[in-house]
Amino acid sequence: MTDEEVKRLDPTPSTIKKLFAYSGNQCAMPDCREFLVDETGAMLGKIAHIHAAEKGGVRFNDKMTNEQRRAFDNLMLVCGKHHDIIDYPENVKIYKPEVLRYYKTEHEGRFRRAERQLIEQVTDTTQATLPTYPRTMRRIGEVLGVSEMVDHDEEIEGIRSFIDRLKELPLEQRDFAVKLAIRMRRQDAEKLLDEDVTGAFQIGNTKLQNHMRVLDHHGLGGINEGHNYREYFVELWDRKPGGNPWIKMLEFCDQTGVSIDTLVYDLDFSQYDE
Repeated sequence: MTDEEVKRLDPTPSTIKKLFAYSGNQCAMPDCREFLVDETGAMLGKIAHIHAAEKGGVRFNDKMTNEQRRAFDNLMLVCGKHHDIIDYPENVKIYKPEVLRYYKTEHEGRFRRAERQLIEQVTDTTQATLPTYPRTMRRIGEVLGVSEMVDHDEEIEGIRSFIDRLKELPLEQRDFAVKLAIRMRRQDAEKLLDEDVTGAFQIGNTKLQNHMRVLDHHGLGGINEGHNYREYFVELWDRKPGGNPWIKMLEFCDQTGVSIDTLVYDLDFSQYDE
Protein backbone atom coordinates (compact mmCIF):
# COMPACT_ATOMS: atom_id res chain seq x y z
CA MET A 1 0.00 0.00 0.00
CA THR A 2 1.27 3.49 -0.86
CA ASP A 3 1.33 6.31 1.69
CA GLU A 4 -0.54 8.85 -0.44
CA GLU A 5 -4.24 9.55 -0.07
CA VAL A 6 -6.25 7.68 -2.68
CA LYS A 7 -8.09 10.03 -5.00
CA ARG A 8 -9.45 9.73 -8.49
CA LEU A 9 -7.37 11.46 -11.17
CA ASP A 10 -8.63 12.02 -14.70
CA PRO A 11 -6.48 10.63 -17.52
CA THR A 12 -4.23 13.24 -19.09
CA PRO A 13 -5.07 14.53 -22.59
CA SER A 14 -1.97 12.82 -23.99
CA THR A 15 -3.08 9.50 -22.48
CA ILE A 16 -6.55 9.85 -23.98
CA LYS A 17 -5.07 10.62 -27.39
CA LYS A 18 -2.83 7.56 -27.14
CA LEU A 19 -5.77 5.35 -26.15
CA PHE A 20 -7.75 6.47 -29.17
CA ALA A 21 -4.76 6.18 -31.50
CA TYR A 22 -4.39 2.49 -30.63
CA SER A 23 -8.13 1.73 -30.44
CA GLY A 24 -8.82 1.65 -34.18
CA ASN A 25 -12.16 3.24 -33.20
CA GLN A 26 -13.31 -0.17 -31.98
CA CYS A 27 -14.16 -1.60 -28.58
CA ALA A 28 -11.22 -3.50 -27.12
CA MET A 29 -13.31 -6.50 -26.07
CA PRO A 30 -12.90 -9.62 -28.23
CA ASP A 31 -15.35 -9.99 -31.12
CA CYS A 32 -17.00 -6.64 -30.38
CA ARG A 33 -17.23 -4.43 -33.46
CA GLU A 34 -18.92 -1.46 -31.82
CA PHE A 35 -17.49 1.89 -32.89
CA LEU A 36 -16.28 4.29 -30.22
CA VAL A 37 -17.21 7.33 -32.29
CA ASP A 38 -20.05 7.10 -34.84
CA GLU A 39 -20.36 8.78 -38.22
CA THR A 40 -21.96 11.87 -36.66
CA GLY A 41 -19.04 12.33 -34.28
CA ALA A 42 -20.98 11.19 -31.21
CA MET A 43 -18.83 9.60 -28.51
CA LEU A 44 -20.09 6.10 -27.79
CA GLY A 45 -17.02 4.65 -26.11
CA LYS A 46 -15.93 4.83 -22.50
CA ILE A 47 -12.59 4.64 -20.72
CA ALA A 48 -12.46 1.59 -18.46
CA HIS A 49 -10.02 1.05 -15.60
CA ILE A 50 -8.32 -2.32 -15.26
CA HIS A 51 -7.75 -1.51 -11.60
CA ALA A 52 -10.34 0.86 -10.16
CA ALA A 53 -9.47 4.54 -9.72
CA GLU A 54 -10.95 4.66 -6.20
CA LYS A 55 -11.43 2.47 -3.15
CA GLY A 56 -14.55 0.37 -3.39
CA GLY A 57 -14.26 0.06 -7.15
CA VAL A 58 -13.88 -3.28 -8.87
CA ARG A 59 -10.34 -4.68 -9.08
CA PHE A 60 -8.97 -1.88 -6.86
CA ASN A 61 -5.25 -2.34 -6.14
CA ASP A 62 -4.00 -0.51 -3.05
CA LYS A 63 -0.36 -1.02 -4.07
CA MET A 64 -0.75 1.33 -7.03
CA THR A 65 -0.27 5.09 -6.89
CA ASN A 66 -2.90 7.55 -8.10
CA GLU A 67 -0.73 8.27 -11.14
CA GLN A 68 -0.45 4.58 -12.00
CA ARG A 69 -4.23 4.18 -11.80
CA ARG A 70 -4.78 6.88 -14.40
CA ALA A 71 -1.87 5.83 -16.62
CA PHE A 72 -2.21 4.41 -20.12
CA ASP A 73 -1.35 0.85 -19.04
CA ASN A 74 -4.28 0.78 -16.59
CA LEU A 75 -6.87 2.06 -19.07
CA MET A 76 -8.68 0.64 -22.08
CA LEU A 77 -11.34 1.96 -24.46
CA VAL A 78 -14.53 -0.06 -24.70
CA CYS A 79 -18.11 0.46 -25.83
CA GLY A 80 -20.71 1.58 -23.29
CA LYS A 81 -22.23 -1.89 -22.99
CA HIS A 82 -18.94 -3.62 -22.21
CA HIS A 83 -17.93 -0.85 -19.81
CA ASP A 84 -20.93 -1.74 -17.66
CA ILE A 85 -20.46 -5.49 -18.10
CA ILE A 86 -16.82 -5.64 -16.96
CA ASP A 87 -17.49 -3.38 -13.96
CA TYR A 88 -20.60 -5.26 -12.81
CA PRO A 89 -19.61 -6.72 -9.39
CA GLU A 90 -20.87 -10.21 -10.21
CA ASN A 91 -18.59 -10.31 -13.28
CA VAL A 92 -15.35 -9.54 -11.43
CA LYS A 93 -14.32 -13.20 -11.36
CA ILE A 94 -14.68 -13.33 -15.13
CA TYR A 95 -12.98 -10.04 -15.95
CA LYS A 96 -9.89 -10.29 -13.79
CA PRO A 97 -7.05 -7.76 -14.25
CA GLU A 98 -4.88 -10.22 -16.18
CA VAL A 99 -7.79 -10.99 -18.54
CA LEU A 100 -8.45 -7.32 -19.26
CA ARG A 101 -4.74 -6.64 -19.76
CA TYR A 102 -4.63 -9.46 -22.28
CA TYR A 103 -7.61 -8.03 -24.17
CA LYS A 104 -6.03 -4.57 -24.15
CA THR A 105 -2.65 -5.82 -25.35
CA GLU A 106 -4.11 -7.97 -28.12
CA HIS A 107 -6.45 -5.24 -29.39
CA GLU A 108 -4.00 -2.35 -29.25
CA GLY A 109 -1.21 -4.50 -30.64
CA ARG A 110 -2.97 -4.69 -34.01
CA PHE A 111 -2.91 -0.93 -34.39
CA ARG A 112 0.55 -0.50 -32.88
CA ARG A 113 1.87 -2.85 -35.56
CA ALA A 114 0.05 -0.90 -38.26
CA GLU A 115 1.57 2.32 -36.94
CA ARG A 116 5.06 0.82 -36.98
CA GLN A 117 4.57 -0.41 -40.55
CA LEU A 118 3.61 3.09 -41.65
CA ILE A 119 6.61 4.58 -39.87
CA GLU A 120 8.92 2.02 -41.52
CA GLN A 121 7.85 3.28 -44.94
CA VAL A 122 8.99 6.86 -44.35
CA THR A 123 11.70 6.99 -41.68
CA ASP A 124 14.46 5.28 -39.75
CA THR A 125 12.25 3.57 -37.16
CA THR A 126 15.04 3.43 -34.59
CA GLN A 127 15.01 7.24 -34.45
CA ALA A 128 11.23 7.65 -34.22
CA THR A 129 11.12 7.32 -30.42
CA LEU A 130 13.48 8.82 -27.87
CA PRO A 131 14.02 6.72 -24.74
CA THR A 132 13.01 7.72 -21.25
CA TYR A 133 15.67 6.45 -18.85
CA PRO A 134 15.07 5.24 -15.29
CA ARG A 135 16.52 7.31 -12.45
CA THR A 136 16.01 5.16 -9.36
CA MET A 137 14.90 1.63 -10.46
CA ARG A 138 12.71 1.68 -7.36
CA ARG A 139 9.62 0.07 -8.87
CA ILE A 140 11.39 -2.78 -10.65
CA GLY A 141 13.49 -3.41 -7.55
CA GLU A 142 10.35 -3.76 -5.44
CA VAL A 143 8.51 -5.84 -8.04
CA LEU A 144 11.37 -8.31 -8.57
CA GLY A 145 12.36 -8.30 -4.92
CA VAL A 146 15.88 -7.07 -5.63
CA SER A 147 16.40 -4.11 -3.31
CA GLU A 148 20.09 -3.94 -4.23
CA MET A 149 19.29 -2.42 -7.64
CA VAL A 150 17.36 0.55 -6.18
CA ASP A 151 19.32 3.82 -6.40
CA HIS A 152 22.40 1.79 -7.36
CA ASP A 153 24.52 3.82 -9.78
CA GLU A 154 26.10 0.79 -11.47
CA GLU A 155 22.69 -0.88 -11.99
CA ILE A 156 21.19 2.31 -13.40
CA GLU A 157 24.15 2.81 -15.74
CA GLY A 158 23.89 -0.83 -16.83
CA ILE A 159 20.23 -0.51 -17.83
CA ARG A 160 20.94 2.82 -19.56
CA SER A 161 23.60 1.09 -21.64
CA PHE A 162 21.11 -1.64 -22.56
CA ILE A 163 18.48 0.97 -23.53
CA ASP A 164 20.98 2.76 -25.77
CA ARG A 165 21.65 -0.48 -27.63
CA LEU A 166 17.95 -1.36 -27.77
CA LYS A 167 17.18 2.09 -29.21
CA GLU A 168 19.33 1.36 -32.26
CA LEU A 169 17.94 -2.15 -32.79
CA PRO A 170 15.52 -2.42 -35.76
CA LEU A 171 11.91 -3.13 -34.81
CA GLU A 172 11.83 -6.54 -36.51
CA GLN A 173 14.71 -7.77 -34.37
CA ARG A 174 13.17 -6.29 -31.22
CA ASP A 175 10.05 -8.35 -31.91
CA PHE A 176 12.12 -11.48 -32.53
CA ALA A 177 14.13 -10.98 -29.32
CA VAL A 178 10.94 -10.70 -27.28
CA LYS A 179 9.69 -13.97 -28.78
CA LEU A 180 12.99 -15.65 -27.92
CA ALA A 181 12.82 -14.32 -24.35
CA ILE A 182 9.25 -15.60 -23.92
CA ARG A 183 10.31 -19.08 -25.06
CA MET A 184 13.43 -19.03 -22.87
CA ARG A 185 11.40 -18.01 -19.87
CA ARG A 186 8.77 -20.68 -20.48
CA GLN A 187 11.47 -23.35 -20.72
CA ASP A 188 13.50 -21.83 -17.86
CA ALA A 189 16.47 -21.83 -20.22
CA GLU A 190 19.33 -19.38 -20.72
CA LYS A 191 19.75 -20.43 -24.36
CA LEU A 192 17.88 -22.33 -27.05
CA LEU A 193 19.03 -24.89 -29.62
CA ASP A 194 18.95 -23.36 -33.08
CA GLU A 195 16.74 -26.25 -34.30
CA ASP A 196 14.34 -25.52 -31.46
CA VAL A 197 14.02 -21.90 -32.60
CA THR A 198 13.63 -22.62 -36.32
CA GLY A 199 11.04 -25.29 -35.56
CA ALA A 200 9.07 -23.26 -33.04
CA PHE A 201 8.92 -20.09 -35.14
CA GLN A 202 8.69 -21.81 -38.51
CA ILE A 203 11.64 -19.94 -39.99
CA GLY A 204 14.59 -21.13 -42.01
CA ASN A 205 18.17 -21.23 -40.79
CA THR A 206 19.10 -18.27 -43.00
CA LYS A 207 16.35 -16.11 -41.47
CA LEU A 208 17.48 -17.08 -37.97
CA GLN A 209 21.09 -16.23 -38.75
CA ASN A 210 20.05 -12.86 -40.20
CA HIS A 211 18.10 -11.97 -37.04
CA MET A 212 20.93 -13.03 -34.76
CA ARG A 213 23.57 -11.27 -36.86
CA VAL A 214 21.73 -7.98 -36.28
CA LEU A 215 21.34 -8.70 -32.55
CA ASP A 216 25.03 -9.56 -32.32
CA HIS A 217 25.96 -6.34 -34.14
CA HIS A 218 24.13 -4.37 -31.43
CA GLY A 219 25.64 -6.40 -28.60
CA LEU A 220 22.31 -7.97 -27.59
CA GLY A 221 22.51 -11.61 -28.67
CA GLY A 222 24.09 -14.17 -30.93
CA ILE A 223 24.60 -17.82 -31.87
CA ASN A 224 27.29 -19.80 -30.05
CA GLU A 225 28.69 -23.23 -30.75
CA GLY A 226 27.89 -25.98 -28.25
CA HIS A 227 30.07 -28.86 -27.04
CA ASN A 228 28.59 -31.47 -29.35
CA TYR A 229 29.08 -31.89 -33.09
CA ARG A 230 27.13 -29.28 -35.08
CA GLU A 231 25.42 -28.06 -31.92
CA TYR A 232 24.54 -24.36 -31.87
CA PHE A 233 22.68 -22.28 -29.31
CA VAL A 234 20.73 -19.04 -29.69
CA GLU A 235 21.37 -16.62 -26.82
CA LEU A 236 20.33 -13.16 -25.63
CA TRP A 237 23.23 -11.51 -23.84
CA ASP A 238 23.07 -10.63 -20.15
CA ARG A 239 23.76 -7.04 -19.22
CA LYS A 240 26.48 -6.08 -16.78
CA PRO A 241 25.68 -5.88 -13.96
CA GLY A 242 22.46 -7.88 -13.88
CA GLY A 243 20.98 -10.86 -15.69
CA ASN A 244 19.06 -11.14 -18.91
CA PRO A 245 17.31 -7.77 -19.43
CA TRP A 246 14.73 -9.28 -21.78
CA ILE A 247 13.60 -11.81 -19.18
CA LYS A 248 13.50 -9.11 -16.51
CA MET A 249 11.30 -6.95 -18.75
CA LEU A 250 8.84 -9.83 -19.14
CA GLU A 251 8.78 -10.53 -15.40
CA PHE A 252 8.25 -6.85 -14.65
CA CYS A 253 5.42 -6.56 -17.17
CA ASP A 254 3.69 -9.73 -15.91
CA GLN A 255 3.64 -8.42 -12.34
CA THR A 256 2.73 -4.81 -13.06
CA GLY A 257 0.46 -5.00 -16.08
CA VAL A 258 2.73 -2.70 -18.07
CA SER A 259 2.68 -3.68 -21.74
CA ILE A 260 5.97 -5.06 -23.06
CA ASP A 261 5.46 -2.67 -26.01
CA THR A 262 5.79 0.25 -23.60
CA LEU A 263 9.37 -0.81 -22.89
CA VAL A 264 10.51 -2.39 -26.15
CA TYR A 265 8.93 0.00 -28.65
CA ASP A 266 8.00 3.14 -26.69
CA LEU A 267 11.29 2.89 -24.76
CA ASP A 268 9.53 4.26 -21.67
CA PHE A 269 11.79 2.90 -18.94
CA SER A 270 10.55 5.49 -16.47
CA GLN A 271 8.14 2.63 -15.68
CA TYR A 272 11.01 1.13 -13.69
CA ASP A 273 10.86 4.13 -11.32
CA GLU A 274 7.19 4.84 -10.67
